[in-house]
Amino acid sequence: MSEKFAWDILVEVSILFSFLLLGSYLRAKIKFLQKFLIPVALIGGFLAMLMNESFIGKIAPYLSLPLDIDRLGVYVYHLLAITFIAMAWRKPEGEKRGRDAVAMGVGSSTLYALQGVVGIGLGFLMMYTVYPDLFPTFGAIAPLGFGQGPGLTFSIANSWEVTKNFKHAGNLALTLSAFGYFWACFIGVPIVNIGIRKGWATLVKDKSHLSKDVYTGFFSKESKRPVAGKLTTTSEALESFAFHVALIGLMMLITYVLMAPIINLLIDVGAGGIASTLEGFFFIFATLLTLLMRIIVQKIGLGHLIDNGTMSRIAGLSVDFLVVCAIAAISLAVVIDFIVPILITGVAVGLITLYFSFWYAKRSFDKYHFERAIAIYGMLTGTINTGLILLRMVDPEYKTPVAQDLVFTSAIALPLCFPLLLMINWPLKGVEVVGDTWQTVNPAAYWNTFFGILIMYIILLLVYRLTGLLRFKKPWKKIWLDD
Repeated sequence: MSEKFAWDILVEVSILFSFLLLGSYLRAKIKFLQKFLIPVALIGGFLAMLMNESFIGKIAPYLSLPLDIDRLGVYVYHLLAITFIAMAWRKPEGEKRGRDAVAMGVGSSTLYALQGVVGIGLGFLMMYTVYPDLFPTFGAIAPLGFGQGPGLTFSIANSWEVTKNFKHAGNLALTLSAFGYFWACFIGVPIVNIGIRKGWATLVKDKSHLSKDVYTGFFSKESKRPVAGKLTTTSEALESFAFHVALIGLMMLITYVLMAPIINLLIDVGAGGIASTLEGFFFIFATLLTLLMRIIVQKIGLGHLIDNGTMSRIAGLSVDFLVVCAIAAISLAVVIDFIVPILITGVAVGLITLYFSFWYAKRSFDKYHFERAIAIYGMLTGTINTGLILLRMVDPEYKTPVAQDLVFTSAIALPLCFPLLLMINWPLKGVEVVGDTWQTVNPAAYWNTFFGILIMYIILLLVYRLTGLLRFKKPWKKIWLDD
């Protein structure tokens, strides 16, 4: 068919949405997927990955689907910005958060910094021993993938691939993000079941409370369905959903108009690396501008026109499609080539996250210890959505304040963890591009990064302890303390 209608993009997007539908069907029918509450987007993404050119294309090219791997990365990049803008437009709900909510925010930030210490330390160790060709920022991908999800991780890693020729960095970012989801689902769900059997959950003492809807992913005819959102415009004038999408588009445009001249100027003066890094953080600038715009809108009395439920639905759509694109873009060949460092860092960061999520619980929180621990664990092995999925198993109607506290946790963690997002780029100062490859010219930049993040972790741990949010109760070696 004619290329002028861009059929390739339409077909590609339609295929990816079709895999969401297929994933929904399989989740509703297969007990294994229900047992571990595997998100539909993850199921669809893995099926799409199996059908891309790097897997089925190597075995039976005629069965390979027309998925442009590079373009899937572009989708992930822009969907990340859409997700953050949609959430930034939301007005904060609920009462002021208490001590436990603050403890969750500081605790998750401290654990995220520890993920950075472990991941980056192991990356450098492998680089200087068994895997000398490993690029110096590889170790940072694990904490990014586990703690920030595929969108941000790909955005940052892809900038390394462009500016420093760190080959396959973007693909490895998606792979380790998927590894994080593995920890959330296949480890997190059994941990929840163990907690319920042992009586650690506050509200739930067995799994009989979980409706069939939770497992299948579809509401039945008899189910009471939650309200998705409220209309803020009359449909005769403008569809309310379209109005909210337009608000997101406006912020995308404003951010682009402000950033484009700066990035072009940096490129013109020979600072292409800085320009690429800045472009990778487009979503952060878009989020900050949206927060500012939301304040202005509230001040002039138009805040009632923005519905939190509708913005949540848009963010949910964006996240689901983002995950499908991210998993579908994974190259099996790259995974095989880097399987050793992937397993070493993925397993180590996963174990550290599992251990300390529950070690902190009885030493940091006053109430709902298990609920808070599993929510933090889910968030730090995937996204806030995976944290809420695990939490729902022990708090099906979100009667505890933990769900709202988890959202508050993200707000606290962003500024506390932002230094880590800056420091993971320090190794780039020790690298020089030569032709189509790179070479080390200043190894000190690597160790400055490691010790910088180690100091950040120590400072956060001291803040956590000295503020009284963390108590060093004995025995220290015991993960879950008795009441």
